[in-house]
This record gives sequence, structure tokens and C-alpha cells, in this order.
Amino acid sequence: MGHLLGYLLIISALTVTGLSLSCTKCIDFNGAQCTGSSETCSSGSSCATALSVTTVGSSNQSLTLSRGCAPVNQCNITGSLTFQGGYVRISTTCCNTDSCSSTSPTLPATSSQGNGLTCRTCSTDTTDYCYTGDTLQCHGDETMCGRLSTSLTGSATVTNAIRGCATPSVCNILGTQQSTYGSLNVVVKTYCSSGCIGLQESFYLSTLMMLFLIKVLL
Repeated sequence: MGHLLGYLLIISALTVTGLSLSCTKCIDFNGAQCTGSSETCSSGSSCATALSVTTVGSSNQSLTLSRGCAPVNQCNITGSLTFQGGYVRISTTCCNTDSCSSTSPTLPATSSQGNGLTCRTCSTDTTDYCYTGDTLQCHGDETMCGRLSTSLTGSATVTNAIRGCATPSVCNILGTQQSTYGSLNVVVKTYCSSGCIGLQESFYLSTLMMLFLIKVLL
């Protein structure tokens, strides 16, 4: 599950069409530089680089880096989601010339400063929903309670869910979306609230963060 949580926070922007900027599209599962073929972006897009780190337990950590077209409102964003036994962090940078490579994103730092919010927390790799009585004290900029669920079908079938403390940027960017990447069909849904009761679905439909939950399959 840990590697799966590294893939889908990065990708759905890679399906746009139109005549505008040309950007390199690639993925590297070691968090290093990547190269690939070019794609033509839609108007209002930039060439984005997205980096995520996923940690599950004390030692299971994975990095995922991707490049591709992204709406400009997904540029220069950082965010995180902390759940029972792990966390994910994401950062993006952009540039605006054909096939450019933006600067390497800097992942947000962890914070030990409590912010007074308490969220329910859980994780599962067998269903797209989890709920327990366990709670988590939130820290730093994670001022929302969030639940992220993913379902993959096609060449592989995977379903999972995590619940915990999230930054508003993660809630706003992920939203609810469906995409096809290669032979995989992916559905991601994000639910957020300002407290641990009554999570509401986020309707910010966007396209950059979809690689956040798949690496475990590769």
C-alpha cells in the first residue's frame, strides 16, 4: 500500500489536448530526473514537475517524480496528508517554454506544532472506505480532516483508502476524478471537512495529482 500511495497524487493532467505548449511526459519511481516523449498541452497549461514522498511505518519510504502538462493553478503547490502509520507529501513546480524542465520541487517539512484539530484516522488496502474510532492530533498546516479513496481496474485491480489530517491544498487539488493511464483505469475521490465528523466531498476537479497511489503495482 505504501508505494501505491506514491503514484496518484501526481498524474491526471497528462490527458489534455489542444495547440499550445509542448511538455515532456515521464515518470520516475526513484524520485530522480526523468525523460520521455513530448505532449501538446491545452491552452492555459504549464510544464509541471511533481514530486511525492510516501512513508508507511518506520522505514518504508518511496519517492515518485513525474513531468507533464498541468493547469497553471496546480503550479508551485505543496501539501500533505498524515494518516495512521504514515504520511504523504507532494510538491509541484512549473516552467513555460517548450520541453522545459522546471526546478526540482522541495517537499514540505513536517511540523511538530499541534494546531488543535483532531481527525479520525485509518488505512486499508482492501476497500475504498475506512472508518474507525482511532483519532489523530493534527499538526502544522494540516488543518482539514480528509479521506482519500482510490480504485484501480484493468491490468491490475487495487482498492484502498486512507483517512487523517490534510492540508487544504491536498483537499482542493485532488478532488474527485477519473482517468486512464496505460492499461489502468483509475478513480480517485477526496472528502474533506474542518472536523472529524461529516466529511464532505471536494469538487475541485483537477488534473495533476493522479500518480499518488500506484507504484506498488509495478
